[in-house]
Amino acid sequence: MKKIINQCIKEGINLRHQTVVDENRAVLPNFIIIGAAKSATTTLANALKRHPDIFISKPKEPKFFGRNYAKGWDWYISRFRKGEGIKFRGEASTMYASQLRSFRKAPKLMSIYLPDVKLIYIVRHPLERIVSQWRHYSSPGRHPNCADFSALMSDRRLRTLIVGCSMYYKRLNQYRKFFPDEQIYCMTFEDLLDSPRSSLRKMLKFIGARPKTRKLLDADGSLPKDNQAGAKGRGHVDVPEWTPSVRQQVTRIIQPDAERMLEYMGKPRDYWTL
Repeated sequence: MKKIINQCIKEGINLRHQTVVDENRAVLPNFIIIGAAKSATTTLANALKRHPDIFISKPKEPKFFGRNYAKGWDWYISRFRKGEGIKFRGEASTMYASQLRSFRKAPKLMSIYLPDVKLIYIVRHPLERIVSQWRHYSSPGRHPNCADFSALMSDRRLRTLIVGCSMYYKRLNQYRKFFPDEQIYCMTFEDLLDSPRSSLRKMLKFIGARPKTRKLLDADGSLPKDNQAGAKGRGHVDVPEWTPSVRQQVTRIIQPDAERMLEYMGKPRDYWTL
């Protein structure tokens, strides 16, 4: 299967799929939430789909520019067909900002076929995000052989997938190779939770939509609370303890990247305490 996916991606990079994309450009997404995993991407997508001028794909996380590229453009286009005629169409696949080999060509593929797409990258305190993703990844029925939290740096899978997803600036720069900064909007999980109305207004202005947020929030002004599946899965896994050694190892790698990311976003260096 990997060979088939790689072959399809190679064909995509060689512009083999341009005709079908051009014929269906009016249906395809004009914004994509690329991550990061466990940073309220589902909450953000659920809020945005309440906007009368916005359509979110079904599923909201098609993971097309990588693992599902072999399903073909007709399959991807069909995810947005019900949004035809709606001005803003988007999806939210957090694997697009992962270090997984199957998604390494995602930025290049997007730039070839969706050169004008606007990208949204929401990030959170990198250590808290690691804890949340590990709890989700190791929850019952998902990955029964998942290594213990204490193996974050010694287990290659955990280091690549979970620690790697918190290397925000490194991941962001994979997109900056292909897209100008004007097409990339970065926001934080913390700002979204603390100031949902203001955060949503800024993001809506970025994609060009009317910055009306009343319908996007619940009656009490809070964000939609409909990501119960993820919360339930993590609820079966205790919050792990950071050992001083593992925290030190992870922080040594994460901190320089986090500081560069915060600088890029115009945030103070101590916005996250690591």
